[in-house]
Amino acid sequence: MRTFTIILITLFLLALGYEIFLIIIPRPIKEVVVEIQTGESAARIGDKLVQNGVIRSKWPFVIYVRLRNIDQELSWGKYLFSGRMSTAAVVKKLMEGDVLARRAVIPEGLTISETARRLNDQGFGEYDTFVDLAKDMDFSRQLTGFSVESLEGFLYPETYDFTEGVSEEFILRRMVNEFFHKTTELQLPDNFDYSFYEMIILASIIEKEARYIDEMPLIASVFINRLSIGKMLQADPTVAYALSKEGIERRTIYYNDLQIDSPYNTYQKVGLPPAPICSPSISAMQAVLNPAESEFLYFFADQKGRHIFSKTYREHLNKQRVLRNR
Repeated sequence: MRTFTIILITLFLLALGYEIFLIIIPRPIKEVVVEIQTGESAARIGDKLVQNGVIRSKWPFVIYVRLRNIDQELSWGKYLFSGRMSTAAVVKKLMEGDVLARRAVIPEGLTISETARRLNDQGFGEYDTFVDLAKDMDFSRQLTGFSVESLEGFLYPETYDFTEGVSEEFILRRMVNEFFHKTTELQLPDNFDYSFYEMIILASIIEKEARYIDEMPLIASVFINRLSIGKMLQADPTVAYALSKEGIERRTIYYNDLQIDSPYNTYQKVGLPPAPICSPSISAMQAVLNPAESEFLYFFADQKGRHIFSKTYREHLNKQRVLRNR
């Protein structure tokens, strides 16, 4: 009986020691943001922390906060965990409400460079680091699963809340994850002639062409009609993108610009450019998947940014002439 009691006491002390070890010994944490909702129980918070690799085990966390009678005092919000932290340090962070989230607004139609500049201007990360990472082939392929040269087209336009001090890598991962989250329900039609990546490329051109969402399906129809008969897209935004890769920024494309030797120059190359020219919106992608039915092959913008569509080049020129003479 005495031996059995000694064994029980030994097991209890070992278990207690292990629990204490889990609480006080730091562990390496890969940079992660965990959101704690208002009213969540200590057990639910513990589950989230384990799932995100912040703590080793749920129950030492739960027991620790309940023994200290602080399980109702853990602050809600978004927390950045990184480096080496013990369970005790994690609890301290939650107690102090160490949440410093700021908002980053990324509109549709931005390139990698424009997105990096926007993030930098809003106080997040370094411009050069963003650009270098987003154009790193290995990093891009790891994040997207596609054989791509950069993250162009995959940095989803959205309003984000990022914690203070979050790294450039984390932000880019978050934006790419948001892209795939938002596109999960997009289905390529059975008779669709293009791959998912080609859909993104075409959507990025439409994003740059269209000022109004309701015109996107019709613009998509023009480009798809042109592609189907082997006609060049002749899209000014692709030329602007080609120029930007040479360090030349243009709002208006001139005749001489159309001579630039680039795979993105759709005035010289038949078919789609090799990669997206910006980050398209869901609306642009849906327009590609569900284009309007039309026989249009041409369009141009009026003074208000609305587009006028034509079936033939002669009709296209006549409509331009009429608009100029008004």
